[in-house]
Order: sequence, then structure tokens, then C-alpha cells
Amino acid sequence: MKNRDSAPRIVWFTLAVIVGVVGLGFVPQFSLFGMTIERVDILSELRDGAADELVEYEADIERLEQELAAMSVVEEVVVEQDTLPELPPVRYEWVAGEVEPLEVRPLSSEALRGALSDAVVHIEDFDTLATTRLEQFYDKLASGESVRIAFMGDSFVEGDILTSDLRAELQGLFGGRGVGFVACDIPFATVRKTVKRTSSAWSAYSVMKPKSVPQDMADKFFVSGYLAKGGVGATTRWQTTDAFPTLDSCTRARVLLYSRDTSVVELMLNDSIPHSVEVAADERLREIYVEAENIASLRVKVAKGNILCYGVSLESEGGVAVDNFSVRSNNGHAIFGTGAAINRQAHDMLGYDLVVLQYGLNIMQKGQRGYSNYRTQLCNMIAYAERCFPGAAILVMGVSDRWVRSDESGSYVPIGSVDALTSYQRAAADSTKVAFWNTSQAMAALGGMPAFVANGWAANDYTHINFKGGRKVAEAMVAAIVEPVYDILVQREEESARLDAMRRAKALEAERRLDAQMKMVMSVADTLFAVEESGDEVMEDSAEELSEVVSDNGEE
Repeated sequence: MKNRDSAPRIVWFTLAVIVGVVGLGFVPQFSLFGMTIERVDILSELRDGAADELVEYEADIERLEQELAAMSVVEEVVVEQDTLPELPPVRYEWVAGEVEPLEVRPLSSEALRGALSDAVVHIEDFDTLATTRLEQFYDKLASGESVRIAFMGDSFVEGDILTSDLRAELQGLFGGRGVGFVACDIPFATVRKTVKRTSSAWSAYSVMKPKSVPQDMADKFFVSGYLAKGGVGATTRWQTTDAFPTLDSCTRARVLLYSRDTSVVELMLNDSIPHSVEVAADERLREIYVEAENIASLRVKVAKGNILCYGVSLESEGGVAVDNFSVRSNNGHAIFGTGAAINRQAHDMLGYDLVVLQYGLNIMQKGQRGYSNYRTQLCNMIAYAERCFPGAAILVMGVSDRWVRSDESGSYVPIGSVDALTSYQRAAADSTKVAFWNTSQAMAALGGMPAFVANGWAANDYTHINFKGGRKVAEAMVAAIVEPVYDILVQREEESARLDAMRRAKALEAERRLDAQMKMVMSVADTLFAVEESGDEVMEDSAEELSEVVSDNGEE
């Protein structure tokens, strides 16, 4: 009887423990008796659907070179041996309607004046080439050419924070439409207001959790960080949104995929226009290229075989494209887990002009001043990116401002290592001859993290900015990009004005000389007329000589 009475109490006690432990997941970090109590979340692994731990990748430059060398050998053999069978196409094109040719609008310095800032934080360019890769990027913007930016980062820009406003600002100034690259499927739930995606029947993998990735897919990751494997019935639909003026529609959709066996992919454009593509078996990255006057949605469905799908790029013919490649919990090392061959093939298809590396927030520790190991890793990351995206400018984005709660006072104070880590990041950019932008300095000009939190631009953890804060940082970055482009345009306009002035001066001089010659001709004509009237032979001879001189001057 006694044991029977205690049974309900045991049940209630067990339930109370479960509720209490789960409830700890909703309690923020706080201090008690001088100790910092961290947030407890025992269900995080279940929510993320992850059974394995995050893995830190080490730089393997030798493997990178071997992969790229293997690509070169294959290309040389294909070119030199005519006896080889014809390779299947890399691009499968579907033109679903006529698209009006892009009208390149003339760009003036006046159009960029509003994006300039008196407190601009300049981008430092450590490149030593006669014309640096960053200068080439600026020149393409100033010339109205299309440019593409790969923005690689961590949770700081997840969900298109910062990059959505960077994209919108640049497209508003230099043209272009579309959200850029969007993954096919990812292994956790996320929200992104710049595009809508619904997917089903895929097996999605993250480069951060390689233990769950099948061995034959381990070297197939793109810098996007996510890869989806799907058989018959696997479906993804991407839909544009009106979150920004240049996103509601576009004219190009480019699906990146990989298919070892022959497969069939069914497309549905704008929920009304079907199309089917048979993708031949091959070991190369493939692209299904869709062009239409207006693309508001695109659905991809596997009808036969199996494919690895990376995602789609929604874009336009010209202007600016910004691809957000955010991978949570990544301090940048995950680039070493991506396939060099896949990255290079994607670069050959899409053509990147600028690669931004935004990392460091995950490794910054309170009061830490030495980051030499991270500097070495960053140098290797830069080398890896340069080999995967040859010709693209590399921009290292300094770590953002961050504050932490003081153990003594309980209030938030600077973490004490932002400047130190920033200096190591800048040193890495300097030693590898790439570009650097000081993010924390740009945030400091806006009041730093306390002002971001007070203004509702950042979370109360004093670490992560939100969309409002991302807009502020994006505006500062746009100003840094626009200023050199503005200077190029001013220089061109001044040169054009100088040449116009020279042409006008030459035209006026030619007009003056012509006027003088005409007066001389009129004078000679009067003289000849007078001679003819007088009948004087001597005067006639002089008049003939004068007429010859005038004729010679006229020919000159």
C-alpha cells in the first residue's frame, strides 16, 4: 500500500524534472553569485535533426591543387583527342519566351551621390597588381557591366540579413534583379523573407556535419554549404517575393545540379508552363538555364533517376547579383570541406567578380588578444578562395562589434577582443594581398553595439544584428563600394568634358580660319573684278598670281 501511494509521486516528480529541464532552454544567460549560467538546451540536437557533431575542417591545399590539376588534365585530353565521344552539354537551355534586350543605362556620378557618406569606412586594397582585382570590379560597376558577388558568412548573415539590403542598394544603383542563389533544401527550418521555398522528398546535408554525408558525396559540396539528394518525386519550388523592389520577378533561373546517371527533371514555370529536361550521365556540374520575360516561380521535380541539386539562381541579364552563402556555426573553415572542382565549375558558369569572407564572430573569446592560429587559417581560406574563383577580388570583412555581460556588474561591456581579432584579420588580408573592410569601425560610427541594441538594430545578446541592423551595416558597405566607383565616374566625366572642350576649341579655330580665308577670297574676288574692269595687263598678271596663292591657301 505504501509503494502504491508513492508511485503517483514518482510520476509527478519525473514530469516536473522533464518540464524543468526543458524550461531551462527558455531561460537566457544570467549571472548568479559571480558565476555565469549558460542557457541549457538539451533538445537542440533533435531540433536540428543532427546526430553527429560539428566538425572543424583543416586546410588541405594539396588536395585542392590535386582536384584542380585533375580538372585541367581532363580538359586537355578532351581538346587534344578527337576520337573521344562528344561530352554531354554542361548547360541545358530553355527559352520560355522572348526577353527584351537589356538596355544599358548611362551611369553618372550624380546618380551615386546619395549613396556617399562623410563618415565612410574605406575598403583597404592590399593588391599589388598594376590594376588590382578590386579596381577591375569597380571599373565594371562604373561601366555598367554585370557583376556577381559571393557573400560567404556565418549566422551573422543567415536569412539574408545584411546581404538583402546590400543587394537591394547595389541593384538600385547599378541595375539587376533577383535574389541570386537559393539552396534546393537544407537540413533545418529557416526563414528568409527575400524568397519563398517549399521542398519535399530530398535528403539534405550540411558541410558542417560530414559524418552524415554519404561517402560518394563528400567532395561534392559547393561553397553554399548545403546539398540535397533526390530520387523520383523529389520536388522544390522557389517563388519570388516583393520584400524589395527588385525581387518580385526576374528573367533568368539557373538550376545547378549533378547527375551521375541519366535523369529526367521536370520544370514548371510560373505554375503554368511545363518543360522536361533529360540530363545525361556525367561527372561534371550541370546547369539548367531558364529564360523568360517574367519568372515569378519555378518548380523542379525529379521524374527519373537521382540527382544532387545545389539550388537555383534567380537573376537578370545585367546589373548586380549577390549570392548569400551563409553557413551557421562556421568560422570559415568549412570552405576546406567543399569540392574545389565543383567550386571552379560553378565559377566558370556564374562568373564571380567579388568574394566576401565574413567570419570570426564564432571564434572571438572574451579578453583574448592573440589570434595567430586563426590568421593562418584565414590566409589558407583566402588562398583556397583565390584558386576556386580565379580573377575574383577577395574582400575580408572584419569581425563585427560585440559586447558581453559583466560577471561583476551584470551589465553589458565590450568583449575586449574585437580590435585584436580585427587586426589579425587585416594582417591576413595584407599578407595575402587582398582587400579588407573594418566592420566594427563602421558600426562604431553608428554608435557601436549599445546603439544597435537601443535602436532595435540588434538582439539583446549584444552579438547578432537583425534586419534593421543589417540595413545599417549594408549602407556603410555600399558607401565604401560606391565611393571609388563615384571617383571613376567623376574622372571619366572630367576627361570627357576636357575632350569636349578641346573639340569645341578646334571647331572654333577651324571656323575662325575658314572665316579668314573666306574674307581673303572675297578680297581677291573684288581685286579680280576691278582688274577685269580696268583692262590693265600688268594688274591682270598680278591678280593671277594672287589668285594662285589664295587657291593654295584654300587647299591647305
